[in-house]
Amino acid sequence: MWANSRSQSDQPSTSLWALLLLRPQPLALQQRGASGISWQCSFFAHGSSNEDPDSRSATVDAASPAQARRQRGGRPMSAVPEFDAQQLLRTMQLDGYSSADELSASMGKLPGIRQQGILQHEPQVAAHLRGLGIGSSELSQLLCRCPELFSRPAEERAGVLFSQLMGLGLSAGQAARCFEQQPLAAASVSFEPAIAVLAPLLAAGSEGGGRTGEQLLGDLLQGQPGAVGLLQCGTESLQHKLDNLLQLGLSKQQVAKVLPQNPALLTRTPEHLANLEAVLQHELGANRQQWVKVLRSKPRAADCSETALRQRAQALVAEFGKEEACRMGDASPQLLAINTVVWRRALAVWQLCGVADPRAVAHSSPQPLGYDWLHRSRLANLRALQQWLPWELSAAQVIECYGGYVSKAAADKPAGRLLYLEQLGLLSLLVADKLAAKREWRLQQGLSVSKKAAGDAVLISVRDVAISAPAKFDGLVDSALSQQQQQEDDNLVSSSCSSPSSEAFLKSRLLQLPAWKQLLAQAEADVVELERKLPPELRRVPAEAEDGGGAE
Repeated sequence: MWANSRSQSDQPSTSLWALLLLRPQPLALQQRGASGISWQCSFFAHGSSNEDPDSRSATVDAASPAQARRQRGGRPMSAVPEFDAQQLLRTMQLDGYSSADELSASMGKLPGIRQQGILQHEPQVAAHLRGLGIGSSELSQLLCRCPELFSRPAEERAGVLFSQLMGLGLSAGQAARCFEQQPLAAASVSFEPAIAVLAPLLAAGSEGGGRTGEQLLGDLLQGQPGAVGLLQCGTESLQHKLDNLLQLGLSKQQVAKVLPQNPALLTRTPEHLANLEAVLQHELGANRQQWVKVLRSKPRAADCSETALRQRAQALVAEFGKEEACRMGDASPQLLAINTVVWRRALAVWQLCGVADPRAVAHSSPQPLGYDWLHRSRLANLRALQQWLPWELSAAQVIECYGGYVSKAAADKPAGRLLYLEQLGLLSLLVADKLAAKREWRLQQGLSVSKKAAGDAVLISVRDVAISAPAKFDGLVDSALSQQQQQEDDNLVSSSCSSPSSEAFLKSRLLQLPAWKQLLAQAEADVVELERKLPPELRRVPAEAEDGGGAE
């Protein structure tokens, strides 16, 4: 197969020079044995004796000779060819799919030897990738974002790396997205060394399901294409960093579990992690166990610099005191992984919503501080609990009593499920304290308050609405409908028993309800109004999410 693709690429390669109006110096053919043919220019310069053989091929002098770049020390690097990016796209039948300026800029970041490699090998690599099922649009995007992938013969780089990724279960298109997000991955000769470490690790952390470590690694890459950066690491490097995490106190299962949250954790050096741990110990008095807890629950904290982590810890100490800041960081490691503006803004929003002492709320429940309260989901949940709970609550009371549920769940959980219960006529079964309500019901029925009785009342708590799994929530709803049907013998209740599941409701009917649309519109207006009242330093900025600006 490779022989065919190689022979097909030789002729387009020659015609490409002509179409690009390039005039190479006389070339001499040099046989490379089974590897094929290397085009050697009459002049040759390279920067390292460790370069792979192909990095010394296809050196060409353009019609207007470009000056050779020089490395430090004055040694000349490979010549940079002149080329017409628009003509290159047109020749490859990619004209109209990408910007010539974008391609030119991407290629311009590469050394001259790699640019020359693209001009020589791009037709063959493109043909190979088309054969894998990659269309013109994807191919054009890949060429612009990861041109280095096209700078060597397919059998030496693109074919090898795509084959290894597809062996993990990725489609050709999914493999292409990996290189688009991590162009440096194209510099790897092989991903096998990293796969040999990562696949057993993920298998060890698996909770069953019959999937191999390779398949789990494929799942990770499909969900996070940028995680292909891990595959650039060598066996020894990855194993060293993994061993360090295990020595810190994480188990293999825990490491495997946090990788989908932050694959970069396995690229952090032991020295970097030790320095971050020292910062927390000095600023908060945190011990090793607390640092491990941070890595286990919020591994993004490992990405920040010592300076950033020190500033985050010092800000907590300044606001709450050292002892309390340490306790809050232990209870909510998210606070050490986010921009301090997020929790400062939360305190300010709570105060605007009528909370008399926001710090006291944070002391008793620090988790809600780690989320962006200028978000439509938070404020929709806040409004929904005020509007549809059977007992009256102010916004401040909702934050004080149910702030954790408001902040952690997307709006389709508390708010959407409340509307679901309202549609079924079950809002009256909501209670603030399920255990107390059941005891009271049993007393009214003359039953023992400590024993579950047949026909026990079905009650639904705010916790059930906010965070229970769909199957558990639907089970409660089914029990409640059955209870109602026994109490009332009418067609309306009977028809309710055939209602859709909560998940089906959230994905279809909810989106069409006027009450839902109105709730979201009100939440959007609340975001605007609250932000207007905040001081400028607490308002949202575009770069905030990239700096760990709280979960949505």
